[in-house]
Amino acid sequence: MKRTFTIIAILIVTILTGCNRNAAEMVTEGKVIINKDERTITFHGVLTDRTLEADTSFQTRFFLQGSTIRNAVGTDLVYTEKELKSDSNLKQSEEYEVQATLEMKQPEKFDELIKVIKDKEEKAVTIEVINEKGLIDEQVIHKVDEK
Repeated sequence: MKRTFTIIAILIVTILTGCNRNAAEMVTEGKVIINKDERTITFHGVLTDRTLEADTSFQTRFFLQGSTIRNAVGTDLVYTEKELKSDSNLKQSEEYEVQATLEMKQPEKFDELIKVIKDKEEKAVTIEVINEKGLIDEQVIHKVDEK
């Protein structure tokens, strides 16, 4: 009985620890830029390393949820090109600007796509900060700029 209780307690602690994934608060800004003339969509984010340990490597990706955006773009994960690393001495936090641009597979869906992203009830685009240990931070994006 005592052993069962110990195992259950360990599982609960493990689950609760995993739920606090957003403690890093690295994402300070995120937006989607729609360029109808060029038929492109750009996923853009601004990050800070102020809550990371020194020399921590990380990368960003944009997770696309829902059939509207996945079909319009043709994928569900968009990685930024470069791996980043937090400052060595952490005396000053650094800001990092990340982005990825894709050509739209269904440009006729621009207006529907904009509506889905701006909808505060939906999770269409999430910027995620990750490294080899897993998810560091994430934030749902609802801001859309049109060109």
